[in-house]
Amino acid sequence: MTPIAVIDDVFVAYPASAGTVMALRGVTLSIERGERLLVQGPNGSGKSTLLRVLTGEQQPTAGRVTAAGTELSGLGAAERRRWRRQQVGFVDQHARRALLPEWRVLDNVALQLRMGGLPSGAARTAAGATLEQLGLGALADRRIASLSGGEAQQVAICAALVHRPALVLADEPTTELDDEAADEVYRLLGAASRDVEVTVVLVSHDPRAAATATRSIRFRDGRLAEEWSPGAPEAQVVDPTGWVRLPGAVHHRGLRSVRIDPASPGTALLTDTQYRPGPVSTPVLPDPLPADLVGTVPATASPPIVELRGLSAGYGQPLFTDLHLDVSPGEFVLVQGTSGSGKSTLLTVVAGLLQPTAGTVMVAGTELGPLSRGARAELRRVAIGLATQSTFLAESLTVDENLALAGELRGRASTAVLADVDRLLEQLALTRLRDREVRLLSGGERQRVAVARCLVSAAPLLILDEPTTQQDDVAGQLVATAIATMARRGHAVLVASHDPALTERATRTVALADYRP
Repeated sequence: MTPIAVIDDVFVAYPASAGTVMALRGVTLSIERGERLLVQGPNGSGKSTLLRVLTGEQQPTAGRVTAAGTELSGLGAAERRRWRRQQVGFVDQHARRALLPEWRVLDNVALQLRMGGLPSGAARTAAGATLEQLGLGALADRRIASLSGGEAQQVAICAALVHRPALVLADEPTTELDDEAADEVYRLLGAASRDVEVTVVLVSHDPRAAATATRSIRFRDGRLAEEWSPGAPEAQVVDPTGWVRLPGAVHHRGLRSVRIDPASPGTALLTDTQYRPGPVSTPVLPDPLPADLVGTVPATASPPIVELRGLSAGYGQPLFTDLHLDVSPGEFVLVQGTSGSGKSTLLTVVAGLLQPTAGTVMVAGTELGPLSRGARAELRRVAIGLATQSTFLAESLTVDENLALAGELRGRASTAVLADVDRLLEQLALTRLRDREVRLLSGGERQRVAVARCLVSAAPLLILDEPTTQQDDVAGQLVATAIATMARRGHAVLVASHDPALTERATRTVALADYRP
C-alpha cells in the first residue's frame, strides 16, 4: 500500500541572529495509511517543524515531502492552503482557540465543512453524524463555554475530523488536561484512526500516549533517532550518512566522547569515563540527591510558611471554596485538579498577585490581605521564589547572567549565588548553555532556566506552576529532583502539576476537587 506521507532527506533551516539554526537535518520518514504515529523528543528537537512540513506550512530548505498523493514543494501558496483545508485536520493544546465559545458544539464541528463550501444543513448533518460516530452526540447542543477542558479538546478533535482529512496532526493535545481527560482524548484519537479511517500523527511528551500508538519515534537534534512499536524495545535509527544518537540518559552521566572499539565494532563503546551503555531502553535517571541529603527526611516542625484559612478564589465565580492548607519548611506540596479547577489561581493568590474572594492568606507570618501592592511586592522579593507558566526571562542576557541577576536582586551574597548557579546548571543539564543568550534557547531549555531562576532565589517559599510541561522524560526527572532537593534543604515548596515525576517526590498532595463550590 502506498504510504500516506513520505518525507525524503528533508532539511529545514531557520535564520537567527547568531547564525542559521537547523531544525531538521536530513529526515527520512514514511507514514503508512491508518497509522497512529507518536512523535516524541526534547523541546527544540524538530517535532513541531515536522508537523509544519507535513501541512505544507513550512517549505523544506532541501528534500521532498509528499502527502496524500501530492508533492507539496510543487504547490504555490494558495494551492497549499487549499490542499491543507481538504487533506489536513489539526489539533493543538489550546482547544478553545479553535472553537467559537458562543456557538453550540454542533455548529463548531460543522464550521470546517461550511468553510469548504458545503451548505449549512448538510454540514450540520455531517457534523452530527461524526459526533455520534465518536461517542460525543450528547454534547451536540452544549455551548463551548460550558464544556470542561477535556470535553472542549474532544470537540476540537471532531472538528478536525469532520471533513475526513487524510492526515490528523495533534500537537501536545493533552498538556492542559488532567489524567482522566487526557485518557479520553487518547481514546478518541484511537477511535478516529479506526472508525473514521484517518492517519494520526501525535506529538506528545506524555509517556501514556504510547498506549494509543501503532508506532513511536523520537527526534533529537533535528534527526530521527529512535523508533519502536508497542511491546518492542526502542531501536536506534542510523540514517544513510551513518549518524546515530545515544540515549539521553547517557549524556547526563557526563559522557563527552564515544569511540568504537575496532576489535568489536558496534558492541564496545569506550568513553573518557569508561562508561559502557547496556541495551537501549527507555532512559530512566536515578534520583541524584546531593550526598549530604541522602537519607534525610524533610523536617516540618517549624511554623508554617503558608497558612490558608477558609480560602475561596476565582474570576467572577469561585473555582474552589473553604480551602485550609499549611505548608511548612521542608514540605513539597503538590496541587492537583482538572483543567480550570483553580490550580494556577491558588498559586497566584499565595504569591500575592490576586486577592481571594474569601478567607485569609498568611505567608512567612504576614497576612497578605491588608498589605499594599508595594508591600506585597517586597514580601515576594524577600520570601517567595516564583516560576509561572510564562517564563519572562531577560532575553538579551545569557543563562548565567539571568540566574546571577535573580540571586543578587534577592540580596544574596555573590559567592553564595555563584555556587548555587553552578549547582543548578549542573542539576538541570544547562551547563553547556550557560553562556548562551536566552532568546536563542528552545522552549524546554527556557523552562528549565525559569525553574533555576526560581530556585536560585533560595526563598523560604518556592512556588512553581507546571514546571515540567515542556520537558521530555529525562529532563522532567531532572527538574523534579532539583525541586525536591530544595524541599530537603528546608524550603517550603508549592507546585501545581500532574507530572508523575513530581507526584513521586512530593511529600503531600492537595486535590482541588475536594474544595469545589
